[in-house]
Amino acid sequence: MAEEKKDTRGGARPGAGRPKGINKPYKSFAVTLPVEYIDKIKDAADKHGLSVSKFIQEAVDKYEQ
Repeated sequence: MAEEKKDTRGGARPGAGRPKGINKPYKSFAVTLPVEYIDKIKDAADKHGLSVSKFIQEAVDKYEQ
């Protein structure tokens, strides 16, 4: 009796796709800045242990008041 081989082509991969359970809509936003400002933003985000996106969100929240 020959053993059947499992077809592993195609199909969803574990962990692939967008995370489930996010209730807020997201939208991308592109900004053109001088290189030194991009470096400053990335460095500041890293210094605070945040992603660039989260760092910008917190900065906007801080100055929105």
